[in-house]
Amino acid sequence: MFVPEKLDDVLQFLDSHPSGIHLIANGTDLINRIQRKQIAAKMLVDLSGLHDLKYARKEAETIRIGALTTISELISSQFIDSQYDVFKEVAMKFGGPSIINMATIGGNICAASSSEDLLPVFLVLNAEVQVRSVNGERTISLEEFIKGKRTTGLKPNEILIEARFPALGKESTCSFEKVGMRNSLIVAFVNCATFLKMDTKSKLVDDVRIAFNRTKGKIPQRAKETEKMLKGKKLTEQSLADATGVLRGELKLTSDFRVSEEYRVEVACAIFKRTLRSCDQKLSGETILV
Repeated sequence: MFVPEKLDDVLQFLDSHPSGIHLIANGTDLINRIQRKQIAAKMLVDLSGLHDLKYARKEAETIRIGALTTISELISSQFIDSQYDVFKEVAMKFGGPSIINMATIGGNICAASSSEDLLPVFLVLNAEVQVRSVNGERTISLEEFIKGKRTTGLKPNEILIEARFPALGKESTCSFEKVGMRNSLIVAFVNCATFLKMDTKSKLVDDVRIAFNRTKGKIPQRAKETEKMLKGKKLTEQSLADATGVLRGELKLTSDFRVSEEYRVEVACAIFKRTLRSCDQKLSGETILV
């Protein structure tokens, strides 16, 4: 176990040890995977002492969240108001107090799997990640960063520094839903995040982004065909029904030991409608029929 005190120490260590290294913050995901023998960790680098990577703040028109910020620290930060209550919606079903007090933003992102609740939210917020090595920094869209299940664009000598996304405007909002075996402490059968921006004068959808923990594979992805269907339209019972039909064709889900493909599709369509309705209510106070 290597326990660095400074970020530069981590970067130097990673640069001189190109393989066999696993980074750990508080271990809510990694320790379980080691115990299940899914990972044979030769060397762990404990990042928990890098307090400079613990922050969540608004700078100009950008929200910046340090990689070692925990879920509880995120939802208690100053920028979290009613416009960003989507993060509180995630936290309510993310896990118990011990989990939200330990699980970090960076760990959730780098786990790159369908069980990570924050990924759909960050995807619909058009988040980018900043990574750093001894050679400098790179900024990558989250969509490009997630390469596959448990696979990211992080190079062996790089570390995730922060996630950032454009601040929400007055005409935009975001909502999250999750369904599993229980109301909390669950791995999602399906989760969904929806971003909505409305033109206040015309009442037309100016922009919409929809992401699930699974869309066509086993990683969080956006439902871009469904997004196209809704853009430029009014939110009515008919437009919602049309969009749901497109979503059914877009979803390519699979069965596993938890739940069947058919159930996942039905739940995905239901919570898509609920998150869209929730966004509409947040922006206008009106209810669309679903």
